[in-house]
Amino acid sequence: MNLWQAKLLNRATRLRLAHRHLPDEARANLSVLDGLSSRAPVLAQRYVVVDLETTGLDHTKDRVVSVGAFRVVGGHIRLGEVFSEFANPGRGIPVESIKVHGITPDNIRDARPALEVFRDFLGFLGRDIVVAHFARFDMFFLNRVMRAQYGMRLQNLVVDTVLMCRAALIEPDPYGQKKGAKRCSLDALAARYGLEVPERHTALGDAMATALILQRLLPEMEQAGWKTLGDLVRVAGVQ
Repeated sequence: MNLWQAKLLNRATRLRLAHRHLPDEARANLSVLDGLSSRAPVLAQRYVVVDLETTGLDHTKDRVVSVGAFRVVGGHIRLGEVFSEFANPGRGIPVESIKVHGITPDNIRDARPALEVFRDFLGFLGRDIVVAHFARFDMFFLNRVMRAQYGMRLQNLVVDTVLMCRAALIEPDPYGQKKGAKRCSLDALAARYGLEVPERHTALGDAMATALILQRLLPEMEQAGWKTLGDLVRVAGVQ
């Protein structure tokens, strides 16, 4: 994907929804790509690093139970700009999942439904670029909420720190052997950069770990020759 393609898809979505009544937050989301330049430097961009915890890994039946996000501007994590909230999935949480993220039925009993939580998250996100580790997983759940609520997927650019790692740190793999794949896991990258992840497998803890990794990957991307927003979207963007 490249920025031109993203804007083309956005244009098609705007035409499709032009005569539909949309809430303010959805209408604002339609314009998030306006003014973005493929020549802008990656370090100068605004990012929101997000992580989700879910009831499981099955896209067809599992639901979000927690959203955590930090904002990164100019390469700096803004600790005062944090989004963190439980979401009621409307179903039970399997014991296997509780063992991973520690979120129990008591934690989410009084939580709002994901539709309401994500509406506020959309306001927090604004026009910023979304960043996630293995972003397709998180984006599936976010876009399911977007389509149910507004009839469209999230319009913000989305980049994956796994793809950034593969572009900047892993040697070319012309034969598809994927020898460097494990070096791009969250734990492997945290170890590479000497980062502690005290709240691993919580939405906010993993979002912070990913934000810290993003801080270090952005200069690595520049050193590898991926210096502009256009470069970033081309090598690490996901739909």
